[in-house]
Amino acid sequence: MHPTPIEILSHVPKYVWVILLLITMAGLKQSRDNAMRARRLVILPALWLVFGAWGVEKSFGLDGLPGLAWLVGIGLGAGTVRALRWPGQVRYDATVRRFLVPGSWVPLGLMLGIFALKFASGMSLALHPDYAASTTYAVVSSVAFGLFSGAFLGRAINILAVRPGRGDLGVAA
Repeated sequence: MHPTPIEILSHVPKYVWVILLLITMAGLKQSRDNAMRARRLVILPALWLVFGAWGVEKSFGLDGLPGLAWLVGIGLGAGTVRALRWPGQVRYDATVRRFLVPGSWVPLGLMLGIFALKFASGMSLALHPDYAASTTYAVVSSVAFGLFSGAFLGRAINILAVRPGRGDLGVAA
């Protein structure tokens, strides 16, 4: 007999819900216009890269095919966001040395997506440990972690590219 959803959720560590709350708060903040320094723009993708790497490492290990799949996912995610030129209408205010980024619900969606992926991956591996030995499962999950992390990396690159004197990286201001 399979455990009920309530039984499953009752075994989830409390810190997972704290992480979900923090992610939701951070995502809601991104829904409003923000003035951000370059350092802050680098920290968010770095955190998501670490979170994605942690997800792959914990589930499958970063060496071999899962690690390569994760890197491919990062490239695809960053490349797609770069090509889409998201977020648009970013400006740089040199007087305060901040990037003026329009609010968007997309970051919240991406943050919740990577959280849900990590949660689902952890749950499915806990209920079906044999999945960890599946190359297909490992590659698909690793690419997905990379896609989400890469999207944040691509966004940061697009935002940073509007700063004068940084060269044209193909992002419209």
